[in-house]
Amino acid sequence: MQRTHKQDYFGMLERQSAYGVQASQLLRDFLLGFDAFRMPAAVEEMHRIEREADEVRREMAEALAGEFLPPIEREDLLTLSMELDDVTDAAEDALRHLYMFNLESATPDALALADTVCACCDALHRAVCAFRDFKKIDKLRPLLLPVHEWESKSDALYTESVRRLYCGTNDPRQLLRWTQIYGNLENCCDICEHAADMMETVLFKNA
Repeated sequence: MQRTHKQDYFGMLERQSAYGVQASQLLRDFLLGFDAFRMPAAVEEMHRIEREADEVRREMAEALAGEFLPPIEREDLLTLSMELDDVTDAAEDALRHLYMFNLESATPDALALADTVCACCDALHRAVCAFRDFKKIDKLRPLLLPVHEWESKSDALYTESVRRLYCGTNDPRQLLRWTQIYGNLENCCDICEHAADMMETVLFKNA
């Protein structure tokens, strides 16, 4: 007989990954229509998304504290929840550095990286939305592949973006600013892949 749980842990994970999608879209949209005057409002909106995502993470931790038999191992759920929360945190970090460095425009490479971040977050969200069927490894593993593919694309794009930056200017301020921003954007995809790796681990443990 299938066990039932008072808490919808998989629904919580879906909400967390949805916040990651929102954060990545806000970051991409701001870069696309870059307006320095709107930056404080964008930072505040991003912080709102991050706070709401944190609330879901805390909800997960509190629910698991009172759960006798979670659907998958408690530590696995907590780890995945934290990694999904890290996706939103990484997007906030990228936008915050745009504000800190007082940038006035976006580069084409930043836009391309932001597009990759959105695609990676979307792919992760689709996989998370199917994760409640975690015993169906043949169904779920193909959904994780796009996350890895987009992360690989972001690695290659990051390498070329930094190379173009250092070939194009000797201004130390620009080098510092954009090296950090490009790294922040690429890190968003790295964190998505960490979450996908955790999901794959759970699939194999429960196969």
